Amino acid sequence: MSAGRSGYDVRHGTDRDVPGLASVTLVSPDGVEAVFVPAAGMVGTSLTLDGVDVLARRGGMTAYLGKGSTFGIPLLAPWANRLSAPTQTVGDATWTVAVGDPRVHGDDNGHPIHGLLAGAAEWEVEHAGASDDAAVLRARLRFDESLDCFAQFPFRHDLVVTVELAGTVLRVTTELDAVGERAVPVSFGWHPWFDFPDVPRAQWEVHGPLHRRATLDAENIPTGEVAETPLPEGALGDAFLDDVFLEVPDGTEVTVAAGPREVVVRYVQGYDVAVVFAPLIIDTVCVEPMTAPTDPFRGWWPLRTCEPGEAVTAVYEIELRRRPTRLGE
Repeated sequence: MSAGRSGYDVRHGTDRDVPGLASVTLVSPDGVEAVFVPAAGMVGTSLTLDGVDVLARRGGMTAYLGKGSTFGIPLLAPWANRLSAPTQTVGDATWTVAVGDPRVHGDDNGHPIHGLLAGAAEWEVEHAGASDDAAVLRARLRFDESLDCFAQFPFRHDLVVTVELAGTVLRVTTELDAVGERAVPVSFGWHPWFDFPDVPRAQWEVHGPLHRRATLDAENIPTGEVAETPLPEGALGDAFLDDVFLEVPDGTEVTVAAGPREVVVRYVQGYDVAVVFAPLIIDTVCVEPMTAPTDPFRGWWPLRTCEPGEAVTAVYEIELRRRPTRLGE
């Protein structure tokens, strides 16, 4: 245990579903706690405000490890969202994603989705501690030939994730270091699943200045067309959302509010794609910071690369806020 004099703390424990996995809890004196499990993909498993969890658990850790079914706050890497085909080419590199491999999760149409690192055990904790200002966890994953999935994304790089809890703000910094001789496509993202169990879904409100929407086909693959179609704002009602928004400026905020709480996802740096997902079969809203859109290697949208010896950093925040309740609520 490591505690700052101001009340920030870091507690070490075990995962609630799989006790053999070590968890790290960051504690803020402002009533927020965040739990991450480094040895299971550096996934965030809980984020509470005044003891109420705002994350959807879905199938929890068991389903995440067993079949790559995401929950909580998962990292999607080395690519986020869907690929239209298993074989991909960037520059002089061509590789094939092995659909059916335990590392690969397929969507309902068989498209590889959410990368290769769901539940990855190879993360190494470099720091976990509290100061007077924050509680911090930092971990590194070396993506190289030592991983059994390297051939499915043959680009050597390190991923360094730093999670900092200060006040009611969880700040997540992801750094990609190109440590090999080949430039690395930058295509990772995060997929927070939000839930407000004490408020009916129809009353949840979504707000955000997103408007450059990628047109998707029947299998949710971009057609290459982009339309000026803003994010529908206001109460969810019975709406279904599954949209990819492009050209998101740094500093953009997307808010999901319900009853006495609201969650703000802030696109601080390096995430110029936002996915907003609100399915009908489960009460959840996902606001996803992405460094690249769906099907990033097909060439339909400009793809960033990280040159050998260089690094790319992307930052987003999740801020938890208390809302005044009206009389009778």
